[in-house]
Amino acid sequence: MAFYVTIKMKDYPVKVSLKKMKQVRLKVFPSGEIRLSVPQDTPKDWIEEYLTDKTSWIEEKLDIFARTKAIEKEEHFSSGTSTRILGRQLTVEVSPSSKKQIIVEDGILKVLTYEKEQQKIDRQVNNWWQQSSRLYFQEVVERLYPIIKKHGIEMPKVCVKKMSTLWGSCSRKNANINLNYYLYKASVPCVEYVILHEMIHFLYPYHNKDFYDLLTVHMPDWQERKKQLDYEFVLGI
Repeated sequence: MAFYVTIKMKDYPVKVSLKKMKQVRLKVFPSGEIRLSVPQDTPKDWIEEYLTDKTSWIEEKLDIFARTKAIEKEEHFSSGTSTRILGRQLTVEVSPSSKKQIIVEDGILKVLTYEKEQQKIDRQVNNWWQQSSRLYFQEVVERLYPIIKKHGIEMPKVCVKKMSTLWGSCSRKNANINLNYYLYKASVPCVEYVILHEMIHFLYPYHNKDFYDLLTVHMPDWQERKKQLDYEFVLGI
């Protein structure tokens, strides 16, 4: 079943997935890909009408990606390229060394390495990123944990993964919070928002009134944080 949205006289394909879910999820990606997930019994006419209603929103997101490359997912880490960590723009500097080490200092991500092959340098940075982001995310979880601790919830453990459609998810059964590898690029307020969002899901699995009431009590500006995250990254949660 093919679906399209027409923007400025151009047809954009929309990948529609029918899933066991109660809510609709529309995503726009930096590549320009558009995905829509809907409940399994959603009629075709409803999907077409929904996409028509969302055309302006989709156009806005596509325009954002056309104007900024602030969060490009790096293919390679080499001297002169740039990245972001917790909202700070950093220039990558690769230097030969007898010992592997990565240092963040004065706006520079210093990659000290004895590796010569780009693939191995990338692996070194990716491994460091995975470890550093997990440690930071776990610190945020521990700081916010009292909010759910009083409800008898076990301290969640953090797993960092590369995810294409979500900033975070949680497993109530395993007491895990899964966070997107690229979330480490976002500013601290955005990271805190995603983590608190997932932590509250241990109490309320759905986005109902109780969920948003508790989120608002402990983070009154969560909508502004979400707006910033959506504007800069357009992945959503």
